[in-house]
Amino acid sequence: MSHRVAWGAVVAIVILAAVIGGKAPTSAPLVPDLVHAQANYKYTGAASCGSSSCHGSTKPKADFPKLNENIVWQQKDKHAKAYATLTNEKLKSGVSPSKIAQNLKIAKAETSSKCLVCHAVDVKPELRGPKFDISEGVHCDGCHGPAEKWLEPHAEKGWTHEKSVAVGMYDTKSMLLRGEKCVSCHLAIDHEMVAAGHPDLLAFELDTFSAQMPSHWRDKGPFAPTKAWATGQVISLREAAKQLGDRANASGPLVTDALSKVQGHGAVVKVLFGVVDPAVQKSVETDVATLTDAVSKGDKAKIAATSKSLATAMNGQAAKVAARDFDAAATKKLLGDLAASGDALGAVGPRAAEQGAMAMDRLYSAYSKSPGQKADKAAGDALDKMFGTLDDPKKFDAKTFSGAAKTFGDTVK
Repeated sequence: MSHRVAWGAVVAIVILAAVIGGKAPTSAPLVPDLVHAQANYKYTGAASCGSSSCHGSTKPKADFPKLNENIVWQQKDKHAKAYATLTNEKLKSGVSPSKIAQNLKIAKAETSSKCLVCHAVDVKPELRGPKFDISEGVHCDGCHGPAEKWLEPHAEKGWTHEKSVAVGMYDTKSMLLRGEKCVSCHLAIDHEMVAAGHPDLLAFELDTFSAQMPSHWRDKGPFAPTKAWATGQVISLREAAKQLGDRANASGPLVTDALSKVQGHGAVVKVLFGVVDPAVQKSVETDVATLTDAVSKGDKAKIAATSKSLATAMNGQAAKVAARDFDAAATKKLLGDLAASGDALGAVGPRAAEQGAMAMDRLYSAYSKSPGQKADKAAGDALDKMFGTLDDPKKFDAKTFSGAAKTFGDTVK
């Protein structure tokens, strides 16, 4: 088994761990979701999509939508098990939901909004349709929004995606909104939850996590993965900065772990902006350096102020990055610059190296599948070696990682 395949298994565990608990998302979507603010549409539940004539077909079509999406979700998607983890005391991660609940002073994890906000589609009873079942975990409505007004008409001839969005569908075709939806649970874990025993999620990358899901969609264009990676990283850096700011008055691992996220995402975002906007690159570099220094000195005021500044800057940049069209030249440039940054990524530490490795893997996947290109075995072997350097963060060696990154960079043609 290659290290990248093994890493995929780790990512799957992280995805599942992400739904063991969370907090109500604090970030307003970058593109205001006015529809959801204007009307209280009902959430219809996965069962409303699961008939054999809808998305529960046992004979999938060749093209998308394949109409077997509900079956894929039930059988293969970790999100379907999100609610079940709340009562499972034998999780592979070793996490005990009941102990977390006890530490948080809540009666049961499976009935608390603190947990249900990321474990399930936690909406008010009056917004639940007749087929809605909270124990279904994170189902169709969780990602696609309340289906009351578009459930039936979206199958009609002439009905468009835009019409569905106008009556309550959440637009996951937008990389910007997709990233917002994902980070709200996969990155934004508050310090009280972590202190109570929830794993502090230290790695998130939108395209990597998407690739490890059982795909039931297709993004148009060979370089959609480049856009997903870029947009996801900018949003993730914003959320990491906000989290560090929220923990400014804390101490110990809560602060240093939050800083490691900022440093990890910051290291790859710096490379991204080196290609798309050098002025922003310099700003990111300065803010991350300031935060690193402020944490080392325990300067709480500086941590709070600089975190806010960085989060605000990334909030403004995310929409711009999501609106960009990436091509083969830009993707290759990003690959080369990331590989050449092996020394810098390694020097920051395992979190930055981890983000760099995931970036190179996903960007190379897009580049090698584009017209006129093909995957090279030497590149795959080099990527495996790079991921191998990340197997045990406690034994991470920056020089070994840097060498693996350089070897990979030499294979990209």
